[in-house]
Parts: sequence; C-alpha cells; structure tokens
Amino acid sequence: GTMASVRAGLWSQLLGLTPIGRLRRLLAGDKRKKKYERTWSMATYGVCCVKVSTFCMFLFVVVSLVSAIVHEKSKHILNVEQQEKYANALWLPAAFDRAKHYYSQHEAGFWLRRSLSEASRKDYDHATKYFQEQLPYFEESFKDFPLHLHWSSLELPKTVSFHDLINQRGKMLVRNLFEHDWEDYQIEKDKCSMFEFLGANGLPHVPWVEILRSENNKPHPNANQAATTVKDQEDSTAYYKNLTSMLTRMKTILSSATEFPMFIKSCHITTGAAKSVYRIMDKSHIEQKWPEIESWAHRMWRYRSNDWERQWAVPFNTLTAQLSPGFMIQGPWMTNRKENPVEIKVEVIWGRAYLAFVSTGRCGGDTIILRDGTVTRYTDSLVQNVLHQGRSDPCYQWIVEEGHLPRAWFMAESAARLMGIDAIRIDIFLLRGDPMASVINEDSLSSGAEYRWHFQHMANLWAMGHSLKKYKVVDPQVDSHRWFRGKDYYTTKIAKCNSTLSFSLSQRACATSLI
Repeated sequence: GTMASVRAGLWSQLLGLTPIGRLRRLLAGDKRKKKYERTWSMATYGVCCVKVSTFCMFLFVVVSLVSAIVHEKSKHILNVEQQEKYANALWLPAAFDRAKHYYSQHEAGFWLRRSLSEASRKDYDHATKYFQEQLPYFEESFKDFPLHLHWSSLELPKTVSFHDLINQRGKMLVRNLFEHDWEDYQIEKDKCSMFEFLGANGLPHVPWVEILRSENNKPHPNANQAATTVKDQEDSTAYYKNLTSMLTRMKTILSSATEFPMFIKSCHITTGAAKSVYRIMDKSHIEQKWPEIESWAHRMWRYRSNDWERQWAVPFNTLTAQLSPGFMIQGPWMTNRKENPVEIKVEVIWGRAYLAFVSTGRCGGDTIILRDGTVTRYTDSLVQNVLHQGRSDPCYQWIVEEGHLPRAWFMAESAARLMGIDAIRIDIFLLRGDPMASVINEDSLSSGAEYRWHFQHMANLWAMGHSLKKYKVVDPQVDSHRWFRGKDYYTTKIAKCNSTLSFSLSQRACATSLI
C-alpha cells in the first residue's frame, strides 16, 4: 500500500511536468483568477456605490443648508415678492428648499439621522415610546369624532408622511371648491373668517376691533404693474377703490384708540414671511407713519400667499388665489402685563392634542412639549438641529409646572371638534404666571412647523383614522368656517361653565352656576 502511494505521487509529479499537466494547472489557476476578479469587481462596485451615495447625500445636505442660509438672509434684503420671483434662480434653488423640508419629515431622512448619531437614536426611541403610549387614547378618539362631511373625502397618498397628507388635503380642498363650491379652506386661509368662527362659537380668542373686507374683489391681473391702457387704468382704479375707503375707516379707528400697540392684519395672507401684520406702537405712530402704512396696505392688497418652498404649493396657492382681500384691526392683548406672550402651536389629530410646539417666546422657538411633560429643545447648535438631537429645555419648563397645558389642550381640542376637521394646528397665546389667560390666536391646515421625530407618528395617526373610518360624518349644510353655534356655546355646552377652562367667558354666560 505504501509503495502504491509513492508511485501515485511520482506519477502526479511527472504529469505536472508534462505539457498536459501544465495546461491543467493554468486552467485551474485561470478559473480561480476569474472567480477572484468577479468577487473583487463586485466588491469594488459595491464600495463605489456606497461612496457615490454618501457623496450625493453630503452634497445634498450642504447645498440644502446653503440654500436655507441664503433664503434666510434674503429675507433681510428682499421683500416677499422678490423672494418668490428669484426663488428658482441658481442662487436660491427652491427645489432644494422643498427637498430640505420634505426629507426633514420623511423616513429616509430619519434613517440617515439615526445612523449617524446615538443621541438621535435615543430621541427617536423616546418619540416612538410616546406614540405607543398615546395610541390607545387616539383609538378611542377615532370612534366618536364628528368629522365634517367636507373633510371626509381625503385620498391617502401612496407614501404616508405628514407633508404628503397635507398635499393630498390641498388637492381635496381644490376639488371641493370647483366641484361643490365648498370653501372650507377659509377656516384658516382667511384670517377674518377664522376669527368670525371663533367668536361665533364662543372660543377664547385674541379680540379684534373691526374687520374690513371687500367681497368679490379678486386680484386684478395688472394690479402690480403700471397701467398701460385706458381700460387698465379704469380697472386698476376700481380695484383699489375699496381699499381707499378702507384706509379712511382704518385711520379713524386707529386714531380713536386709547390702548396700544394696535395691529393691522391682512385677512387673506397667512404666509409668515409675507409680513402681513403691521404693528402700531402709539398714537403718534399713526400720523408719522401713515404714508408707510398706506404703501404696506397697497402691497398686501394685491399680494396672495405663495408656499413656493413647500411640497403643497400648487393646491394651496390655487385656493389662496380665490380670496378677496381685507384687513382686521386688533387691539392689544394683556396690555397691563410686562411679560410678552408665548405662542404654542398645538397639533390636534382626530380631536386629541398630540404635542405643542413653542414658536415664539423669550427663549426663541423650536421647542416641543409632549403630554408626558417632557420639554425638548433642538436648536442649541447646528449639529443638534440637523440631526434632531433633543435636549431638555428649562427655559419653557414653566409651561408645564404652572399648569398651562390642561386648558391649552382642552381649548385646542374643542376648536378642532367644533370645526369637524380631522387634523389641524391651533395656535395659542400663553402668559407666564397666569394659566387662565390663554387664548387662541390662529390655526393652520398646512403646518410648516418642525416636529422632528414626531412627524411620522402624527401622519400614521391621521391616516389610521381615515383607514378605519370609525368617525361619525356630520353634515351641517354649511362650510366649516360658517358652522356657528352661538357666542356662549363653548362656555356652556363644552366647558360646561367650568371656570378653570373659561373664566372670563363663564362670568358672563354662566352667572351663578360656575364650577
């Protein structure tokens, strides 16, 4: 046996020396080489793809940041019309602004942030845990929510995200307007209609002195250009005739005011960047600044809101183009207080408040307050802002500790149910040291606030309600903004004369039956 093994080994060596043996070795080596080359090629391709993807993401983030910075700086140089005119120019790419906003709330953006930072992952985990804690309460809210008929035809997008749902809502409202002549969008897009709704249902709100509006006074196509023909001049004169009479009335009201500051708000403009609110500090300001006020009013009269940096620009711009211009004069709120109000934006979904977003206050904005009492800030640094790394915010902890939230949640939820709207943002003024003072300031159907990790969870709740269809459809035979129940309805029927929810209103409406 041993000799046989030796002979076999010798023959193998001899064969390896022959041309046939060498050929076999070459073929075997060639196969191994080709296999190695294929493996190496695939690995190289994979690494290349990763590098290209990483570079593209980095480039996108850098260009988006540059675009955002240029956009922000341009606000101090250009007026809002000029910003829109040059929005698509190379130095202010609107496409990047839209992408920046969209991916700040999309799962792809969340994944990238979580993969880059442990702090981001922890904040995301907290947001997910909060959603799971709130879900049972929302499952109950689905069952008894009185959804207005005009808001029941929302078509869910293929990709459920908060901004995609807002875009679908805009398309639904456009269909409702042109197919049924329903104008429910005015519950937000017309500030004057919004305040009339709040007053006609008794909801606590910032008071106004007078509303000056012009019905059926749509934008003239040449309103912002020089008249070139006699007909253009006649049309332009007619178009501004109502404004001239409004300015006369406006000056009379402001001159007779005894408390300041006073505010002039454009009814038909909701875009924050449009500077649609004019603040008058004292009586001398009226005479000294009146030419400036007239110029501002003419500019606002012809201007219409344009969400050019948002995904939903097309449908909502179509809606705001239908509005007639007008103005509202508001007096001061809590003039005898030294502390300026803080504004929180409360997102209400299916009649239940999910979170509050601090937009303005002594310590700035961009702080999120949850129902579990956590107060989280995201803008202490650029990295923290970009990666959604939340940190506890002691500056606004008083909102929780002083007990402002129960009244704010209740007020916002009541407003949403009275409107019959599935998801809406209710903006509320808070006054430090006085939880009873809070009032509604505005609302929004297309919120651009930065909700960070909570975007997707809120979108899921919004879509879930439409998928399950457990709500009650209500048809009051009027649009949402005209659904009036009476100036004492909130106090007597909803707050049930509970003075902790509606003190000043309860004094008048409930007399001796206060709780």
